[in-house]
Amino acid sequence: MTAINWTNITTAEQVLAIANTQTGSWFWTATLFMLWGVLVISMLGFGFPVAIMGASFGAFMIGLILTYMGLVSWAWTAFFMGLIILVIFYKIFSSPNQ
Repeated sequence: MTAINWTNITTAEQVLAIANTQTGSWFWTATLFMLWGVLVISMLGFGFPVAIMGASFGAFMIGLILTYMGLVSWAWTAFFMGLIILVIFYKIFSSPNQ
């Protein structure tokens, strides 16, 4: 591991981006998924589909901010929207009122 030359870091965006350069662009992606996991666990009392949808929505919103800052890839942010769509279809097709 190399030392960080802090004289080249002049903005807040560069401070956030330095974590990604030291970890191969995985720091903020892993942080986003850990946030999603904590949200799922904390909302399990409302039911599993609700926990997945709520956590995915929260992670999607945070993911959008991180993506526009250039810290997370669009593919990881779109993953959460895909989860929301899958859970919506699951709830539609598993409903007893068809």
